[in-house]
Amino acid sequence: MKRQEESLIISHASTIIVSGLDIQRMLNSLIGELRKLIDINWAAITRIEKNKVHFLAISSDTASTRKAGDRIQLKGTAYEWLAAHMVAAVEPDLLQESRFITSKYHLKQGIRSIVYLPLVREGNVTGSITLASRQPHAYGHRHIGILERLTPLIAAQIENARLYGEAVETARIDELTSLYNRRAMNEMIASEIERCSRYGGTFSLIILDIDTLKNINDTYGHLTGDEYLRQVGTIIKTTVRSTDRAFRYGGDEFAILLTHTTTDDATVVAERVRQQVASVTGDIDIPITCSLGIASWPAGGPDVNDIINTADAALYQAKREGGNQTSASVSINAGGVQDDQSIPSQKLW
Repeated sequence: MKRQEESLIISHASTIIVSGLDIQRMLNSLIGELRKLIDINWAAITRIEKNKVHFLAISSDTASTRKAGDRIQLKGTAYEWLAAHMVAAVEPDLLQESRFITSKYHLKQGIRSIVYLPLVREGNVTGSITLASRQPHAYGHRHIGILERLTPLIAAQIENARLYGEAVETARIDELTSLYNRRAMNEMIASEIERCSRYGGTFSLIILDIDTLKNINDTYGHLTGDEYLRQVGTIIKTTVRSTDRAFRYGGDEFAILLTHTTTDDATVVAERVRQQVASVTGDIDIPITCSLGIASWPAGGPDVNDIINTADAALYQAKREGGNQTSASVSINAGGVQDDQSIPSQKLW
């Protein structure tokens, strides 16, 4: 009966592993099933990335010193040992003996015993699944045997999740400039609206249009125009903060999402970008200039389309006034009714 129950749990665990690409959800469900056979207070799935260990998912019923997304140095850890030996590593009682530098973190959690199992793909250790218990000597040969039946499935599913994630990310990247595309912009603005709605704060959106790109394309050809699009994309990417996001909005338009940024501060950033673009030199006689429009949340409207439309309106105000300048627009909401009001564009140089 015990062997039959064990086989049933392994079967259920296998189904859990292959049922989805969300590694955190998979680990949580898997640990829930394995606890019917094995004592587990803490568990992690990790991926080895060159000289780092990336914690993809963590399940814990105790205060964990690690969280999903953390990265640590590989050297001196059990994960380095796994990569070299490709077999499970067990620490029966950390109070009696600890082999790896990570042991001190587990001792702080009250962990006494721990088992590391390698995840192998094409003859290489790509990561691990780690289980830990507050009880000493929690993991014997029987437990390791059960887990080793599951590790090939876990390794394959992590690889599937990685490939899927790369495909999704590729679909959000503009091929010419390597910036995020319009689809990604809409998603990130929506996420920022949700965050600010929940926790407070503001953000700003800048939309930029290259004033002279049509003349460049008509005079020198689209390959030259593409090169200047790449240069403008690089300028934007290197001018904004690491917490901000830059996009190829479409055609000769770009956008910048500035977190925790007011209209006034966004104007400073916009002018910095405008001046950097205007300083570009090349083998053509046409100057590179751009116009920029700014909208901020919540004044610029409650949803994604409102913010984009408000920034667009400011952009075209700047272009109507001659281009090569920045304009900020605001849409004021009162009682749920939107009223568009433009702030006069300013040449800020």
